[in-house]
Amino acid sequence: PRGSKTRFNNFREGGNDMTRTTYWGLFLSAVLICLGLFPYDADAIPAFARKYRTACITCHATFPRLTALGEAFRLNGYKMPGGDELYIKDEPVSLGAEGYKRVFPQAVWPSNIPGLPPIAVRVQSNLNIDTGGTEESRTEFDLPEETSILAAGSMGEDFSFFTEIGFEEGESDAEAWLMWEDLFRGVLGENHLNVKVGTVGMQEIALPNTRSHNRITSEPYLYGTELNLMHSSGIELNGFDKWWRYAAGAVKGDQATSKKDYYAVLSFKLGGLGYDGSGGTTEEGGLKTTPAGYWRDDAAFFGVFAYRSYLNDSNDNFDRVGADVRVNYKDLSVAGGYVQGNNDATQEDKRIAFAEAEYFVYPWLQPYLRYEKLSVGGAASSGDDDAARVVAGAVLLARANIKLNVEGRFYTQNDPAKAGGGDKNDDDRVVLHLDYAF
Repeated sequence: PRGSKTRFNNFREGGNDMTRTTYWGLFLSAVLICLGLFPYDADAIPAFARKYRTACITCHATFPRLTALGEAFRLNGYKMPGGDELYIKDEPVSLGAEGYKRVFPQAVWPSNIPGLPPIAVRVQSNLNIDTGGTEESRTEFDLPEETSILAAGSMGEDFSFFTEIGFEEGESDAEAWLMWEDLFRGVLGENHLNVKVGTVGMQEIALPNTRSHNRITSEPYLYGTELNLMHSSGIELNGFDKWWRYAAGAVKGDQATSKKDYYAVLSFKLGGLGYDGSGGTTEEGGLKTTPAGYWRDDAAFFGVFAYRSYLNDSNDNFDRVGADVRVNYKDLSVAGGYVQGNNDATQEDKRIAFAEAEYFVYPWLQPYLRYEKLSVGGAASSGDDDAARVVAGAVLLARANIKLNVEGRFYTQNDPAKAGGGDKNDDDRVVLHLDYAF
C-alpha cells in the first residue's frame, strides 16, 4: 500500500461585508467543484500565520513537525491555549449575539466563523535519483508530486474543522472533519472529551510520538506503509490534560465486511510544555513558547497504540500494536519504536523496530538519521521478506515556509527492488524534496 504522506496573500483589515461575501462565495464554489473531482496528510497551515500575524515557526520547528506550542494549539482545536482572543488579528464574523446564550434554548447558541476564508496551498516536489543499479534505475522529476488546498480553523468556542483537497500523480481525493470540543467539562474536566467526525485517524492511527504527520523526513515510516496504517472516515473520541492525551475511534475499514476497524492511542509526557499549553515562561512573537526557544522542549514522551482491522467477508483479524518513546534535550531529539502486526488472512506477522536522531545545527539546518528493521514471520513466510534500511539526510529551511530535504534511503538487508521482484520504487535512492506552503 502507498504510505501516508505528509499532506492569499494577506488581505488588509477593514474589508466591507460585500467583499467578504465575494471571497467566501469564491472559496465555497472552489471547494464544491473540487469535492466532485478530487489529499493527503498535511499539517502545515499558513492560514494560521495570517490569522494571528505570526511566523510559521511559532508552531512549527521544521514543518510539518510541530513545536510543543504547535501541538497544544492542534489539540486545543486550532486555538491558542489560555485565551485565543488575545492573539487573533482577523476579526471573526459573528453568527448570533452573545445574549442568545442567556435565552437558550429559545435561541440558537451563538458562534462565529473566520472573517476571511482560512485557506492555504501546499506544494511538494521530488527529484528522485535511483542508485540501486537495477535495470529500471533512472532519475525522475516529480515536479510537483503533490498539491493540496487546505482549510482549517475554529468556529466559536467549541468547534473546529479541517478540510483538504489534493492532487497526486493523476489521482485525487478529499477529506474533512469537524470536532465538537470540551463536552461535559463540568463533570469530566476541561479538555477531557472531544468528539471528531469525518476523516479521522489522520493524527492518531500511528505511534503517538513518531507519527508520519509529524515527521521531517521525505520518506514515510516503514511501519506505516508495511502495516497499512491509513486514516479513514468514522468517529473519534479524544482528550488531553497537562501530561497525557488519548484518542480512540472507529472507522469504516475495507468495506468487504460489515464490521468496523477500531484504534486507540495513549501518550504521556514528562517535562517541557504541557499538552494543554501550560508551563511556558517566555514570550516570542507575542505568543507563549517553551523557555529555551521555539524548537526546544526538554521532555520525554512515552506512547502506546493499538489498531484492529477486519478483512474481507471471512472477518479475518489484522491487529497492530506498538509503543514508542521520544526524548528531547536542547537541540537534540532521539526516538525509537516497535510495532507488530498479525494478519490472519495472510498467515503472516510483521515486527518493525526503528530508531532515529535529529539535531538542530542552526534554526534552518537539521540533519537526521533513521534505522529501520523489518522481520516477517508466520506460516506463509520464508524469511526472504526481512529487510533493514537507513534513511539519512538533512532538512534546510530556505524560509520559514520553504524547505528542502536532501535525503538518501539505503537498504542494508534484502533490498525489495532486487529480491523477489519487488517494486522498483523501493530501491535505494537519493531524493531532493522541495516543500513550500503559502
